[in-house]
Amino acid sequence: MSDHRWSPIARLVPAVGLLLAACAAQPTTSGPPADRTPAVAPQAVPAAESPAPAAADGPTVTAAGLAVTAGGYWLESVGEQPTGAVRSLDYLFRVLAPDGSAVTTFRGGPDTARAYLVRSDLTGFRRVVPADLGEGVWSAPLGEVDPGRWRVYLAFAPSSSRLPPGRSAELLLGRALQVPGAWETSPLDPPSDTASVDGYTLRLSGSPAAGQPVLLRLAVDAPAGSDPLRPLDGAPAQLTAVHPGDLALVPFTPLPGRGIAFRGTFPEAGDWRLFVQFRTARQGAAAAAVAGTGTGTAAGFDDHTAVLTVTVRP
Repeated sequence: MSDHRWSPIARLVPAVGLLLAACAAQPTTSGPPADRTPAVAPQAVPAAESPAPAAADGPTVTAAGLAVTAGGYWLESVGEQPTGAVRSLDYLFRVLAPDGSAVTTFRGGPDTARAYLVRSDLTGFRRVVPADLGEGVWSAPLGEVDPGRWRVYLAFAPSSSRLPPGRSAELLLGRALQVPGAWETSPLDPPSDTASVDGYTLRLSGSPAAGQPVLLRLAVDAPAGSDPLRPLDGAPAQLTAVHPGDLALVPFTPLPGRGIAFRGTFPEAGDWRLFVQFRTARQGAAAAAVAGTGTGTAAGFDDHTAVLTVTVRP
């Protein structure tokens, strides 16, 4: 996944009663930065996702990103009408603290938050680091997004000075969005502990049960002559679980010094889609071509996403 730049914010639009909608042109991997316009447009939000911002003693923190508010914090969309063809979607948002002020930093620094995007049939997935645009406005560079129903999530830890008493330091908020255009759903793959992507084969081991912490391990078979995996956000790989239907999301925690291993808890039984992201060094002629462009060290890597489907027992 490539990084994207963002145009300045023209104006803010209140989030209550708004949905993100992106008007996308045909997907393309090329084009000048001028073709990448922040694509946010107002749409109606289901009433269930538009409660008033919760007070500090409001609802229990949701661990699955199924609400726009948790622990007194609120995920607010910021809108800007697209002015032309859009090739790259930036989700603009603010996080409101229990006192109504905009959150300008997260515990551990601005790079500790993560934004996720999941298509309703689980055929699309993004996981990115939001960028600080100033004055409490953040941007999640989601790249090319196909038409359909999606859900966007934000995982973050509020600064300690803003934590409501008795609340978890980790919050996960979510909001539905619609990307206009013709689209069809795809059936979920049958459960499998093996996945292949870009010549790499991943094998998952673990015995997940609903409501119980589980250790999941990954073995990765790389193509002949390839380099070892490179760190991605400080870990050999990243794993995110999503439940079909309600789109409950669980970010698993990488375990340092344990190979490629993760710990997390599935909140309910049934089939879950697992998205595994890992990074490798770009090889051969492709790496040499990128090096000649002077686009920076990040351009010397390829990011991959493998998809598995596991069954969680009751």
